[in-house]
Amino acid sequence: MSLYDLHDAQLNDFEGEGFAYSQKTVYGKAYKGVFFAEDGVSIDGLAEKEDDAEFQGILYDRSREREKTFSVEITDVISTPSGDRADFVATEKP
Repeated sequence: MSLYDLHDAQLNDFEGEGFAYSQKTVYGKAYKGVFFAEDGVSIDGLAEKEDDAEFQGILYDRSREREKTFSVEITDVISTPSGDRADFVATEKP
């Protein structure tokens, strides 16, 4: 997997940094990503919500990067020294 740069991003109403990327699977392309909330902001509640969240930020697809907005499902929220980190998968094709 390539190393990607963090860019300004938004997850629902939360500001922070993150990115999304495409990954080949046996079923076709899957879109995954990571989002880091700003310092001191807790995004723990997003993982427990039934509704999908909306990610707005950079999508890396092969060698291209584009600004996209799409629905995502939060798969994990981890507390880190630099703030909360959310892992997500796209629920629709960006």
